[in-house]
Amino acid sequence: MKKVIGALFGLTILCVIGVVAVFMLPAGIGGPAGELAGNAKAAVTNAALDVADVKGKVKSAIDQNKDSIASATGMTAEEVDDALDQLDIDSWQATPLPAEARETGTFSGSYAGVDGSITTYEDPGYVTVKAYGQTVTLEVPASAQEYLARLQGR
Repeated sequence: MKKVIGALFGLTILCVIGVVAVFMLPAGIGGPAGELAGNAKAAVTNAALDVADVKGKVKSAIDQNKDSIASATGMTAEEVDDALDQLDIDSWQATPLPAEARETGTFSGSYAGVDGSITTYEDPGYVTVKAYGQTVTLEVPASAQEYLARLQGR
């Protein structure tokens, strides 16, 4: 039994070291190691987003502020609901930013005392969000890309 517990403990330590090593790799590292690190970071980020129910909280914040959003944008509440459906927040996933991505703009703001920014790219399939001292690139579903283009034209 001691050997089994020792082996499990050893495997746990190796996994922890592996995760720490992935996060310590420089962001600009190329080749298979860089791609593997980027994919591992994205997988861990997606798991954390799911555990913290970030997507649910975003949808709830939009829903709670629907009237303010409608007023600020000139949309009706029904149009805001339609836009929320088109954003398809549940489909957004953390992903490594492609090396060839070219920025088109960065927009900053704050909500509930949290400062943040959104960076858009020529390829509307990606957006980078910075908040709470973290930077996450998200893959944007096709149905939401029209709304991202509106942000770029802002």
